Amino acid sequence: MESWSRRLDAPVDAAFLIALRVFLGAVLVAAIARYFLHGWIDAYYISPRVYFPYYGFGWLKPLPPMGMYALFGVLGVLAFGLMVGAWPRLCAALFGGLFAYVQLLDVTHYLNHYYLVCLLCGLLALMPLSVGASLDARRRPELARGTVPAWTLYTLRAQFLGVYLFSGLAKLQPDWLVHHQPMRLWLATSAGARVLAPLVSVEAQAALSSWGGALVVLCAPPLLLWRPVRPYAYAALVAFHVLSGALLPLGIFPWLMVLALLVFFEPSWPRRLVGRRAPAVPVSPPGATPRWVLPVLAVYFLVQGFLPLRHWLYPGNVLWTGEGFRFSWHLRIRERLGQGRFYATDSRTGARWELNPEGLLTDKQAGRMITEPELILAFAHMLAERTGIPGVEVRADVQVSLNGRPFCPLIDPRVDLAAEEEGLGPKPWVLPLETRCEGDPR
Repeated sequence: MESWSRRLDAPVDAAFLIALRVFLGAVLVAAIARYFLHGWIDAYYISPRVYFPYYGFGWLKPLPPMGMYALFGVLGVLAFGLMVGAWPRLCAALFGGLFAYVQLLDVTHYLNHYYLVCLLCGLLALMPLSVGASLDARRRPELARGTVPAWTLYTLRAQFLGVYLFSGLAKLQPDWLVHHQPMRLWLATSAGARVLAPLVSVEAQAALSSWGGALVVLCAPPLLLWRPVRPYAYAALVAFHVLSGALLPLGIFPWLMVLALLVFFEPSWPRRLVGRRAPAVPVSPPGATPRWVLPVLAVYFLVQGFLPLRHWLYPGNVLWTGEGFRFSWHLRIRERLGQGRFYATDSRTGARWELNPEGLLTDKQAGRMITEPELILAFAHMLAERTGIPGVEVRADVQVSLNGRPFCPLIDPRVDLAAEEEGLGPKPWVLPLETRCEGDPR
């Protein structure tokens, strides 16, 4: 254990951590600006009449309209503070916490890269971020140093390797490798794919993208750790992310990964890049790491290893049931379309009628809800409450198409969803993927 502790505390060049702090801060400034420019603050957190909070977080509510705008303004300031190194650890912690609050308000806005942002902010909050190119170091020169403990480098590398490893493993299934779905569906409507269509058919593009994507992300971990081929692996990943961002609407994720993967090069690469123009920074010992940091990181990575594998604890195909799908780095491996109707039954009189939820959900909420059992259950509870009838029963007839398959029933239409409890356990009223739907996706 002592040798491990010495290795983790060994000094490494701080330049990589400084560069990552600046890059991540800049990406987050751009991400928050997008919320303002695209009107997402109003569309996601002010205009909706109802929300789908995560299980156990129903007590979280959006702020009043001006409060939500102010919150995103604060997030922008915190991202800028992280970038310029003004109390960067505090900025990282507050940004991660406040951004997590925003994401927890509504499941329908879940994105893997927003989850990654929250994780990175939490990790950076543990690290010495003021050691260089920061306003903190300018104000307090004693904070400047040329090295940081090696555990900071290993932690960030492990985080990104986990994303690639579990993303690659999730692609090892027939829909992706054999039927090239959902890539075929997406490329059929992609403007970028249509530009290439005269040279390469959409079907060929889908096959190349599916197999190429799986190979790139699965080979990334060992190749990034092998120094002789690291530059080539990085170049392949940059090409993969840039092409993915051009063909598909992936938001900030491609650019976040392109910048973040620079942590796999020698930690001194930013200093070597700028050469003699780099300011002289005293090379001093990184300082003793608090004893609680390494145990916290050990628990953190145990959880990070469990979450992507927990779907094996649930019956059925995770792409169909969605149980254990989020927080698992299942990146862009399914496309689902749904249609359904909800019916109420008065248990006292036996009267049955169709519920009309039109206008209750935004288009985005409705599209997500009708394909995910846990959200269908939550919505059934909302509808039951809105009837105002004690003991009302709510049932749903929901049909879903997975990766181009025919529409098939997702949940048992005989089950009273109003009587079912929300929770993390398996949902026996979710029907298995029917035999006629298990065949080749279109």
